[in-house]
Order: sequence, then structure tokens, then C-alpha cells
Amino acid sequence: MKVLIYGSGAREHALAWKIKQSPLLEKLYLCKPNDGFSELGEVLESENFTELAEISREKEIDLLVAGPEDPLVNGIVDEFKKVGIPAIGPGKDWAMLEGSKSFAKKFMQRNNIPTASYEIITDIKDVYNVLEKFTVPVVLKADGLAAGKGVHIANTRLDAERTLEEFLQGKFNEASQKVVVEEFLEGPELSLIALWDGNNLLPFIPARDYKKLEEGDKGPNTGGMGSYCPVSLDLKEYQELEQYIKKLETALKNEKADFTGVVYSGLIMTKEGLKVLEYNMRFGDPEIQPLLMHLDSDLLEIFAMAVNKELDKAGLKWKSGQTFCVVAAAQGYPQSPEKGGEIKNIEEIIKDHDVTVFFAGVKKQDGKLFANGGRVLSICQTGPCAQKYIYDALSELDFCDKVYRKDIGEVSLSKEVCRKNEKCCDSCGF
Repeated sequence: MKVLIYGSGAREHALAWKIKQSPLLEKLYLCKPNDGFSELGEVLESENFTELAEISREKEIDLLVAGPEDPLVNGIVDEFKKVGIPAIGPGKDWAMLEGSKSFAKKFMQRNNIPTASYEIITDIKDVYNVLEKFTVPVVLKADGLAAGKGVHIANTRLDAERTLEEFLQGKFNEASQKVVVEEFLEGPELSLIALWDGNNLLPFIPARDYKKLEEGDKGPNTGGMGSYCPVSLDLKEYQELEQYIKKLETALKNEKADFTGVVYSGLIMTKEGLKVLEYNMRFGDPEIQPLLMHLDSDLLEIFAMAVNKELDKAGLKWKSGQTFCVVAAAQGYPQSPEKGGEIKNIEEIIKDHDVTVFFAGVKKQDGKLFANGGRVLSICQTGPCAQKYIYDALSELDFCDKVYRKDIGEVSLSKEVCRKNEKCCDSCGF
């Protein structure tokens, strides 16, 4: 197969890394890769989706894997469909399950999928009346895409009023001209990524990501500062998850969701049971990085089965233990990340600490690597002592502007797994 991956982040790097391992791959093409992984395939340049689809047709590309949310909402899959190229990703219509929080809420409401109670507000004059229906803390969500930064938890009534006014006055441009106001839910969160072929839903193992900038889930929301998989769940939680998967599959069938792609469910395990926080229609970043490292199956083979509507025959194999991912971001992220900081010893830390690095906001100049975005690197490792390897690598990373969390993962479970290997325990101190 000839495959095109569209996107520039660590998610797309991880997808390219995994697909390159498939014996089914004939040639890999990339559109808009960052300088950290552009050498993994032939880079295609285009001005718009229509032109890119035509170039892809001429090169006889068999499959588009669309990474980020923006191109999905803006119709990249629809253009490829016109020239007969299938895609992992929905068209404009179903991309709205991520592109509009209110669209997602109505989908859940129609299909009796448990979620937080909510109100939709479009007029600044209604701020007082809408907030009267909620107690603080209250969750405020820009209806449209805001690069993972359009969610605010207001802990006081004054904070809620001010934030709602900022949103409605255009803080995120058109994305916040409509705002979803939600009740605040408490409990551990889960990321459930699943592939959908139009008839069948194939779930990955659950992962967990860390949206807040600082340890202890403090600070502003980000696109994600780290993740790990699988997540430890008790029997009751697994049963609730299985019931939810069945309910989601039924809902997609009832709604005649005729696309091939990803449905990402942001879930929370509350005292009242599992509830849905949000939907994304693409692989989560940073969740997909550890998931793909933990996956012991041929991803491209699974994609081919999805395109042929055969996911009911597919099975996913996973490695033992856990896999972790810690994001190194630039100073000032997420509000105003600093660019231009040099990353001097990336090859050394990869070799010395046996970690895998997926590149996001990076740029090469005169043979040197520099930070060129908010989230810069995803440092990943699987198996016993994985967290220690990652954090040792990060501590030695010569990138003076780096910001990262030091509490990613289930420490207690990692130690328990690690104790099974005495030699490893001697070396890592667990």
C-alpha cells in the first residue's frame, strides 16, 4: 500500500513510525511533517486539499491518514473521497462530533449516552441567567476547535462570568461565539480510542492523559503533557467500559455514521458511573504515542481491514506491562511558548536511556535542532523501569527552556511490575 499521513505533530510522527514497520507498506508519503520526522517518507507540498487529493491520485496513493482535527473539520477527507482515495478519518459531517461541543452533546442526548448536564449560550446578555442554573465549580467549553485550550473550569461565580464574557467576545474567534456550560464532574478520567468502519467498532486499550500543565493537575489546560497505557481498572469499571462501548457502537449504527476513522471518547469515572466528557474524531495526542508503542499488531493491516469494513474480524495484540509518554514543552506553554531554544543532545539521550522520541514543535537549521512550538518532544518507553528511563533522559536533555510534568503514570503499579525483575530492581532502585 502507498500511504499518505497528513500532519506535523508527535501524533503523526508516531503514526509514521508504526506504519513504517508494516510489511504491507510500499511507500510512505507525508504532508506538512515537522523537521524531526520528514525523512521517514516523501514529502508532498500542496496549497489546498483539492490539489493534494489530485496529487495523491496521480501517485496512486491507497490511503490517507489524517492526523489533526482542523483538516478533518475543513473537509480533507471529502476531497480525497471525490478522487476515490479512502481515508482514516470522517468527512465534514461527522468531524462535527469534535468540531462542535453542542453537536456532540445533542448526539449523546439522542442516544442516552451519560454526560454532564449542560446549557448552550450564544448571547452575552444570558450569562447571568445561565450561570444561575449551575453551582461552582462549573465547566465552560468553547463550542468549536480551540487547539485543546478552549476548556475552562471556573471555581468562582465571578471567574465564570468573566470567562464567559471573554469567550463570547471572541477569545477563540468563531470557536467561542457559542459556549457550552456544563456541570463539573469529578473522578479519574480515561481516554478510549476506537476505530470505526461504518459497521463495527474496534476499541484500543484504555489510556490516560494529563491535560493540566503542572504536577497534581494544577495550572492551565494544555493539549496534553503526558499519557500512559493500559490503565488499571477494577471489574466494575471494566464492565461499565464494555457497556459504554456497546452503547456507542449502537449509537453510531442508529445514526448511520458512514465513515471510516477514529472515535475518541474522553471519559470520566464518577460516583454515579461512567460519563462522557467529549468526543474527538482523530487519534489523541499524546495518548496515541504510548498506545502505538504498546500495540503488538500491524497497524496498517488494521487500517486496511477498516477500509474494507472488516473490523469485526480484526483483533489487537498488546505488549505486557505499561507504556509511558512524557511531553517536553517550551517555556511559556500554553499561553505564549518561547521558540528558538536549541535541543543539543537528543541523539545521546535516545541512545543512553533507550527511549523513543517523537518530535512535535521542532525545526532544523544548519544541522541543529530548535524548539518551534509549544509541545516540543514526546519521550516514550515501555516495560519495567520505563518511567525511570524517561525521567533520566529528560533530566539530562540539554534543552534549557523545557517544561515537563514529573508525575505521569501509575507509580505504584510500575513498581509492582518492576519487582518481578530483580536485576532491573537493582539497577533502578525500585
